[in-house]
Amino acid sequence: MNESRLIPDADVPSDCNASADRSAVNRRSALWAAYGDALGWISELTDEAGLKRRTGGEPLIEPIEWRRRVGGRSGVSARLPKGCYSDDSQLRLATSRAIRSDGFDVEAFAKVELPIWLGYALGGGKSTTAAAVHLGKTKATWFSNRYKEWTKSGGNGAAMRIQPHVWAASDLSNPSEFLPDVVRNAVCTHSHPNGLLGAVMHALALAHTMSSGRLPSASDMMNAVEVAASLPQIMENEFNFTVWRAAFESEAGMFDSEWSQALAECKNAVKDAEAACGAGGEAGYSELVNRMDLRDPSRVGSGVLTAIAAVGLTWCERQPREAMRIAANALGTDTDTIATMAGAVMGAEADADPPVEVMDADLFRSEANRLAEIARGRRPQNHGYPDLLRWKAPKGRADILAQRKDGGLYIHGLGSADAMDEPIQASQRGFSWQWVALELGQTLFVKRRETLEMLDSETSALPTLPNPTNGTSETPTESKGISRRSPPDRPVNLDMAIAHMRRNKGDDTVIGKSMRRMARRGTPSQFMKFAAEVLDALKE
Repeated sequence: MNESRLIPDADVPSDCNASADRSAVNRRSALWAAYGDALGWISELTDEAGLKRRTGGEPLIEPIEWRRRVGGRSGVSARLPKGCYSDDSQLRLATSRAIRSDGFDVEAFAKVELPIWLGYALGGGKSTTAAAVHLGKTKATWFSNRYKEWTKSGGNGAAMRIQPHVWAASDLSNPSEFLPDVVRNAVCTHSHPNGLLGAVMHALALAHTMSSGRLPSASDMMNAVEVAASLPQIMENEFNFTVWRAAFESEAGMFDSEWSQALAECKNAVKDAEAACGAGGEAGYSELVNRMDLRDPSRVGSGVLTAIAAVGLTWCERQPREAMRIAANALGTDTDTIATMAGAVMGAEADADPPVEVMDADLFRSEANRLAEIARGRRPQNHGYPDLLRWKAPKGRADILAQRKDGGLYIHGLGSADAMDEPIQASQRGFSWQWVALELGQTLFVKRRETLEMLDSETSALPTLPNPTNGTSETPTESKGISRRSPPDRPVNLDMAIAHMRRNKGDDTVIGKSMRRMARRGTPSQFMKFAAEVLDALKE
């Protein structure tokens, strides 16, 4: 990989990623990303008349309280509080929770976070939604999520959520530290090169800003394309990526060819954005939208184009508040996602918080601080997840909410919650929607059944993190009573299993029993890694 391309210039401060300022940089990036989302969501998927209805005829300058139909035809007209964010920030928080002090728990993200998100999603693209539904099935895995038209998933649904991987990276000048997790995250829902490249380019743009203290230039983005060109080599180093790539190529042709085509489109997008922004301000961004054809239905929401448009916006307008306003008022474009991705990049060099507190601002700050602690090599408290060997996602979106025996509420996979108001009756009989506050600090508008499932004592014992803290615990404090990856009475030590297998690789009985034990007691990822080691050992 051409890592030197991302190392800051000698005259630019480059210790941002290791200093005490990392927490502040993370927080500003997170808050401005959520702010851009909250503002841009008001104007998403509407025209001028629709925007006037949403804002009461007032100009869209900053986040406001507004109303929107949630849940489609069978849903409800919901009052959305000032600073309410959409699926962009919801999935960013889900990604953040899945990043532990020992790395990204992609299985928890894929098998718990994504299926549960369906029950509280405020928005959501076609590919992300279809992928999350499929991941709720027992046999689906993050690296083999072959839902209908999965190879055509080139939207920005992955790019908009991957910032936490950069916020948690200890060496931002080394792309190999965070890009593998970015791609693991993206592959859960998006497999087309445009979707993957959008996530990679956005991660590189954010990493550049955080490590150098300045927004990326057009030259920096061209250098980032060269770094991204090495992605196929990164993917060759992990067995799960090999499985994913083989499945992709069996249905969609050679990945390298598709990747090269996406890289070429990305370079052209950078050139178009650079050429458009000469006028600056709203006029420059309007020209960028026209040159990149961002209102074309076939291009709205493209992973690559959104990532470049978000950086291009920063070339047109350097002040984040004004940039967010400009993006939100470019009707017909993907207003919230361009704004949220630009907000993440611009926030990383901003000297002030957004002018309006977004919903759950303290949670965004807390998670940003926790990821900064991970970047420093410390071990803050992790979010507790159910044991995936026993976990089954709820069958329907309305089934994520349950009732505890003490009368409280519980979100499967995420923990205890409190009702914030009375349920709102949906047009579909037997269902309603309700605002709830998770104990971990997040506000959700949840689809629910009128009569809730009653939890048994074992499930209701699963706790969550306490309300937002500064995230500075230096010892790994797991939630009490939670079942981890391997049950205590059936531990799996992958390294020991591999060593035992290699010592006895000439004995087919040992190999067979080892494979069976790993299949029964290990996680899907452990099994795939063990199978790869068996294959290598037998070929030696």
